[in-house]
Amino acid sequence: MIEARLFSEIFAEFESAETKPAKQAVLKKYWHPSLKMFLEYALNPAIKFDVIPPTSYRPATEPAGLNVTYLDMEVSKLYRFIVGHPQRPDGLTPEKQTKLLTVVLESLHPDESELLLKLINKNLGVKGLTIKFVQEAIAGKK
Repeated sequence: MIEARLFSEIFAEFESAETKPAKQAVLKKYWHPSLKMFLEYALNPAIKFDVIPPTSYRPATEPAGLNVTYLDMEVSKLYRFIVGHPQRPDGLTPEKQTKLLTVVLESLHPDESELLLKLINKNLGVKGLTIKFVQEAIAGKK
């Protein structure tokens, strides 16, 4: 069974791991479809986001684990912000995208909101986390 963690907590654990095998073990420990999708969105240069992040939003005040939603649940809905995604609804205006993103950002733990904005900007800032590293770490892992 996978231990429940915020993506921000997983990446903090990844960064604090001191060796390559320890970093690989972190990814394997928490590997699941939502994390895989998140990393694909973050690390695949062909995936482009065109949502305009809100200039301000009210960060959630709930402690970690008590939020309305979590990034692992929201990642499957990020297609709304990806250029050319086949599931993206027709007529989704930039204003509507920004409103949708604002609702998500205000529902997530502040650390996850920050991580989502970094994902959209294609700059997670997680040292050592590259597409090559992920592929090596998860090789053979379904």
